Amino acid sequence: MKPRSVLILILVSAISIVCHAVPADSAEAEVRNTLSDFIQAFDNLEWDRFCAAFSDDATVFYPREFPSRANGGQEYERTFQKVFDRIRAGRTQGPYMDIQPRDLRLQLAGNIAIATFHLDDRPGFLNRRTIVLQKQPSGWKIIHLHASEVAAQAK
Repeated sequence: MKPRSVLILILVSAISIVCHAVPADSAEAEVRNTLSDFIQAFDNLEWDRFCAAFSDDATVFYPREFPSRANGGQEYERTFQKVFDRIRAGRTQGPYMDIQPRDLRLQLAGNIAIATFHLDDRPGFLNRRTIVLQKQPSGWKIIHLHASEVAAQAK
């Protein structure tokens, strides 16, 4: 192939990639919408919608009574079912919670997004959350959720 043909081929390929790339502000809006949908599903304990936010091979670290990492759908669903039952506590109508992320920070790196935030849902503790999402053919999916808490510092 002639050098000029190779250059044209590279240029056409580069233009194609740029034209099909999702702008950062669009990706950020998609991630924010995904997180909002996930939080709303969790607030309302909508099981199918909640589970649909996760990839099948997601991992989860829980903040309290579940010390081990959940690996994949069977494990995180089994544990979250216990969490849902405890939160529901016999009630039949939501919303059951009002999750309000504080100090949300999003970091985008290609097809990966990292969301970190705090929750004020347990007096005396600072609850920290990290949600890692991956852009998949079906949309942004949670591939890892890390929940932890530390004793709040007296002011």
